[in-house]
Amino acid sequence: MFYKNFIRPLLFLFKPEGIHDFIFSVLPLLTFLYPVLRRFFGKKVNWQDININGIIFKNRLGVAAGLDKDGTAIRFFEALGFSHVEVGTVTPVPQTGNPKPRLFRLQKDSALINRMGFNNKGADALRQKILKAKKKIKKDYVIGVNIGKNKDTPIEKAADDYKICMEKLYDVADYFTVNISSPNTEGLRSLQSDKYLDNLLRDISEYNIRLAVKHELKPRSIFLKIAPDLTPDEIEQIFIKSIHYEITGIVATNTTITRNNLISDVNETGGLSGKPLKALSDSVLKQLSDMNTHSPFGKLAIIGVGGVFSNSDYKDKLLLGADLVQVYTGFIYGGFAFPGSVLG
Repeated sequence: MFYKNFIRPLLFLFKPEGIHDFIFSVLPLLTFLYPVLRRFFGKKVNWQDININGIIFKNRLGVAAGLDKDGTAIRFFEALGFSHVEVGTVTPVPQTGNPKPRLFRLQKDSALINRMGFNNKGADALRQKILKAKKKIKKDYVIGVNIGKNKDTPIEKAADDYKICMEKLYDVADYFTVNISSPNTEGLRSLQSDKYLDNLLRDISEYNIRLAVKHELKPRSIFLKIAPDLTPDEIEQIFIKSIHYEITGIVATNTTITRNNLISDVNETGGLSGKPLKALSDSVLKQLSDMNTHSPFGKLAIIGVGGVFSNSDYKDKLLLGADLVQVYTGFIYGGFAFPGSVLG
């Protein structure tokens, strides 16, 4: 309540991207407070771990990609009690992203619209941040890396960018998520179509094996992050192809380009996240779960994302078949105590 009534109104006086950047620039200076945060918000006795493809998550709640693009706050999120953080989206080389303003609050809807465009400092810089964080965090904390393509890379060569990110980060990432669903990089969502998806998944799957041999490691878990705006037939094809190419699971979902049932009067392009996304992402989650139940080919792990603001929302995702749940916008609106309140 303190965050909702006092801190959030103060933070929301500032432009969203500006206050985000300010907070993330200050967090590395406050590491002396992390043990205190861990004491208050750390592991609770009722949390249950889960094993997904050999990775043990201490609970089922994590931070979705996009909130910590450059791995600046890995230790901070670990101290708050999240089981994992998915850093990125990262691209092979740094890029500034789309022109500003590109992040907008819809307070009446408890939502955000972003058209960031994969702004990040690149894979080499992220590698150093992860290595630094790993010296301080507990071994049971999972770091996933969400990978994408640079804006100037032709869509036909997108697989090359994903493979470069994997190569640079293979030994520091616990898993990878292949982002082919952001609406803010031109042409990216076409990678979900039959025209590109087979070749992309085959290349990534084969490269995963090669890198595992090179590093003498078990092949990394690979997740595929999909859009909530796909048709049921498109989702089914993605599910079948993911199993065929031995993809570990699907992240359902990214942001939506739809603007249904909004209270706010807004006319901004980009991906919508927050409470208005929940029903749409839940429907995709349910379809994937149903296919898991009836598929003769195999099953996929599912990470549910979209519209989680409470313990009830969190339980909805689990009941619909999510193995893990990730949050972004809910955390922005909920504050430091949010992970504990969601986990219960």
